[in-house]
Amino acid sequence: MTYFLGLLVVVVWGSIIYRVFDGLSGSDDDSMQTIAEQPKKEPYNDFNISKDTTRLLLNYRDPFGLVKQKDTIDLHVQKSLHRGIVPAASKPAFNWAFIQYAGYIRNPVSKKLITVVNINGKNELLSEGETKSRVRLIKNLRDSIKVSFNGKTKFIALKSGVL
Repeated sequence: MTYFLGLLVVVVWGSIIYRVFDGLSGSDDDSMQTIAEQPKKEPYNDFNISKDTTRLLLNYRDPFGLVKQKDTIDLHVQKSLHRGIVPAASKPAFNWAFIQYAGYIRNPVSKKLITVVNINGKNELLSEGETKSRVRLIKNLRDSIKVSFNGKTKFIALKSGVL
C-alpha cells in the first residue's frame, strides 16, 4: 500500500510540475489560437437603454391598519369682516446681492485661508472673524461662506466661473 501511495504522489506532483514548466515555456501558438477564436464583445451602449415604462400600483389596503383617514384635510378659513383691523405689512425680503463670494486664497506658510469677497463691486480680503463695510465673515467653507450683515446671517455660495 505504501508503494502505491508513493507512486500516486509522484504522479500528481509530476503533472503539476509539467504544467508549470509548460506554462512558462512560452508556447504562445495555442494561446493565440484560443484568443482569435473568441468572439469580440460589442461595447455597451448607454444611449440604447429603453425608458422604464413600469408603474407602481399602490391601490392595496394598509396591511397594518395604521392609516385611518386621508393625509390631506380641507380647512375652511373664515375671513374677518372687521373694518378697523389692518393686516400688518410684511417686511420686504433682504437683498444680499451686494455681497458675492469670489473665492479663497490659502497662505502656504501659515495655512491661513483668506477669503475674497465682493462687497458693492469692491473686492475685499477677509479672514474668519474680520469685518469690512459692516459685513462680517463668520465661516469659510470653501464652496460657500457664512456672513453677517446688520444682525442677519446668510450662507453665500461661490460665484460660478471663478477659480
